[in-house]
Amino acid sequence: MRQPLLDPALLQTLLAIHQAGTLARAAERIGRTQSAVSLQVQRLQEQVGAELFVRRGRSLALTEAGHALVGYASRLLELNAEAVAAVRGREVAGRVSFGMSADFEPTWLPRAMARFAKTHPRIEVALRVDRNGALEEAVARREVDIALFFCGRPDNARSVLGTIPMAWIGAPQLAWDGRSELGLLLLEPPCVFRAAAIRALDRAGIAWRVAVTSPSLGALWATAVAGMGVTVRSAAVVPAGLQDVGERLGLPPLPDMAIRLVEAGGRAAAPRVTLRNVLRETVGELLAGRA
Repeated sequence: MRQPLLDPALLQTLLAIHQAGTLARAAERIGRTQSAVSLQVQRLQEQVGAELFVRRGRSLALTEAGHALVGYASRLLELNAEAVAAVRGREVAGRVSFGMSADFEPTWLPRAMARFAKTHPRIEVALRVDRNGALEEAVARREVDIALFFCGRPDNARSVLGTIPMAWIGAPQLAWDGRSELGLLLLEPPCVFRAAAIRALDRAGIAWRVAVTSPSLGALWATAVAGMGVTVRSAAVVPAGLQDVGERLGLPPLPDMAIRLVEAGGRAAAPRVTLRNVLRETVGELLAGRA
């Protein structure tokens, strides 16, 4: 029996519904009508011969078959994007200055930069890894062409690529009895993660103390691995040797953070446009992998 060739547009719709939760929100995300999205779901289900979603109130949840297909869809679309970028990107040349949050450095940064270098070998990237607030200021001063970082509640929602939860991050062996002061590992203020951690603990009536404060995120990771306390960062970028310990320790919930992609004013040259597209695609894959 001849195997069907899955349409990438249908796979994009599958991922959009999975991430958005409803047909209406998915339709807004991919720029189609709700009826068109519904027809695409029917076509995809016919191709694979299985139901992919079940309705739960107004939302749609993946079936077992849907969960299996989502993983393959992400991989197929990533390969498709890499194939197109490998052909088109080799012709783009120039230089772009790129700022990225220090949170991404130990985990997501190597993957993103390796992918970009492979598909766009003639573009020189001047990379700056810094704190979130410093990057936003650098873009405003045009010291950086384009920057990717976390923020709390941005004024410009158009620059937001998505949201991701904060997490209480610590060593797997970290112990806390719930009665003594909780040791916190924090960046120096101003820091949105620091403020969120303190606010959440105060609201929950949990006693805390600052065990380590530093201008370096690397120092926080090192002291967390050593078991000196917990830090609060993005749940998407937990380094090896650490984990989300919030539920195990009974710590209060934390708000989501927005992932922003901002650019300096003026006309964007081809290298910046190329990097922007790659970042949007890669962040989308990062978020889809956590959905």
